[in-house]
Amino acid sequence: MEKGKLLSDPWNFPNEFMAPSGQQCLRYNSLGEFSQGSPLNGECFWVLPNSLPVQLPGSYGGPPVWNGTGQRVALPRWQPSRLGGIREHLAVLDTQRRKLIVFQQSFRVLHMHAFNGLLVTGLDSPVYNPEPLLFNLETAAIRHVFEL
Repeated sequence: MEKGKLLSDPWNFPNEFMAPSGQQCLRYNSLGEFSQGSPLNGECFWVLPNSLPVQLPGSYGGPPVWNGTGQRVALPRWQPSRLGGIREHLAVLDTQRRKLIVFQQSFRVLHMHAFNGLLVTGLDSPVYNPEPLLFNLETAAIRHVFEL
């Protein structure tokens, strides 16, 4: 387990998450709350050595989880809902293909714990009526794919 990872949750997380390889990271900027007591969200950048950071489109929460190889990272993406309010969608940054995949299913508040193979595990709504999260990337419907 990464140092400090046990203390990270959607309301309190560091602004940088290094990949297992140590060669790239996600860096959050301008973190804040939508309203008092809501989870943190803000800009998110994919940072590679010897290049300019790549800003991911949209607003992101945390903490993200890298897969074991550091080629993919899952992170919560906040989006306005058609019915009003804001919902979270799971997004995966594929660093090899330089794509950000946003999945269709929406969540209340994601708190991801692990990213193994094609499965992301954790909790949806960790504080109020938590539900286990077992998200299969292979079978999940895709909402949007961003080329980076």
